[in-house]
Amino acid sequence: MTFDAPSSGDLFVSWIDGSWRESDKRYPAVNPALGRPFAHLAAASAQDVDAAVASAGAAFQKARGAGAVTRAAWCRSAAQALLASHEELAGVLSTEHGKPIAEARGEVLFAVRGLEMAAESVLALGGETPHVQDTNKRAIVRREGMGVWAVITPWNFPVNIPVEYLGPALASGNAVVWKPAPSTAVVAAKFREILLAADFPQELVQLVITDEVDVASHLVTHPGIVGVGFTGSSGTGQAIAKSAWQKKLLLELGGNSPILVLGDADLEIAAAAISNAAFFNAGQVCSAAGKVLVAASCADELTRLLAKRATETVVGSPLDPEVTMGPVHLESSIARFDRLIKDAQEHGADVVTGGERVQGDDGFFFSPTVITSVGRDAALFSEETFGPVASLSVFDDEEDMVAAANAGDFGLVGSLFTTDLSKAFRMGERIDCGLVVVNDSSNYWEYSLPFGGAAGRRSGRGRLGGRWVIDEFSQVKTLAIDVR
Repeated sequence: MTFDAPSSGDLFVSWIDGSWRESDKRYPAVNPALGRPFAHLAAASAQDVDAAVASAGAAFQKARGAGAVTRAAWCRSAAQALLASHEELAGVLSTEHGKPIAEARGEVLFAVRGLEMAAESVLALGGETPHVQDTNKRAIVRREGMGVWAVITPWNFPVNIPVEYLGPALASGNAVVWKPAPSTAVVAAKFREILLAADFPQELVQLVITDEVDVASHLVTHPGIVGVGFTGSSGTGQAIAKSAWQKKLLLELGGNSPILVLGDADLEIAAAAISNAAFFNAGQVCSAAGKVLVAASCADELTRLLAKRATETVVGSPLDPEVTMGPVHLESSIARFDRLIKDAQEHGADVVTGGERVQGDDGFFFSPTVITSVGRDAALFSEETFGPVASLSVFDDEEDMVAAANAGDFGLVGSLFTTDLSKAFRMGERIDCGLVVVNDSSNYWEYSLPFGGAAGRRSGRGRLGGRWVIDEFSQVKTLAIDVR
């Protein structure tokens, strides 16, 4: 599909009020495998945000009478459009983000399923007719759309995470002004173009591309916005919550996934799953391996198995089908990895393999890393790494492992490896995370499952997935009718 925008072939722009909209401000789109720009983007202004919100609001008012069956059909049509162009979008995704082409294809196809799931979820929800004391009244409780949402999405899954919001928002009867991450906005522009082939009122999804924080803040606080959906860092989520406290908030924030490996665990299964959690998408996943808490009786063997998998990981050009890990997305991330690893070593940790930038390449490549004997006083134990690092801490006592799992500010996803079913239930129920996965990667999730942080922690509020996200994007309306 040709990018039909009023611009040159390497300039990508916002889609606002039914047309592609340029601006005078430009910024580069960088290929992280090569370390240089491959296109440019036009940054939208605050006035563009105003136009997008106004257009979305008008579209919401026009479409608000559409029933659930119609809205479900919109989502299915969007899924079909995405499926028809998934190879093209996967190529753009791999180029701009840096993830291997196989992972890019998988992400886009998973997003197709997400749009289908939004349709299924909204149709599965019915209304209620609660009993009332007044015999002359009939009460109907139903859910309806809320209005115009601001949806702000990150760069690590620039197709799938937007779908986690866009699908349920459409299915629930809302309009959206979508602001993607600046560094994966080419992917967003191509995705929005693909959606033009879908059969839904197009002005319900506005695309605002910008790298200016002030413009994003204007969107979040705009009086025409009724809710904000955001996936990203805990710090940014906190800032959004403060500035948009009066709006509905759906925030999926940071994680530092605790992974508990008990002495009775199947270590081959554990090593495969932890490697996935550490190296898939170069570790740039909110549910990635954070702190691996391993029983002393099996720590050496697990370390050996993880190191073997790390050295077998094929790092290189994401467009090479043989490559299993591409570059990290941002060059600035490498400085964070260096800081965390150096600090851990100063606190007694040992780097088993990796631990440094891949030399001799202009891209942003970092070697798959396994580091062991990480103490609780190391920053690596408590901070979100968001990179290809498996960090192991050794424990003699299972109670200490649970306490360590719950230490810190995060509570998004955890995982537990054991062959004892009773321990799986007992310990899994005590891990303070919104999702606990037993005997599989902490990256495991499906659209039918609720996903979000535990209460009182810095991993967000609300739930994505299934009927739970439909609840987030809709409001309860009660009609009490006198039948006398």
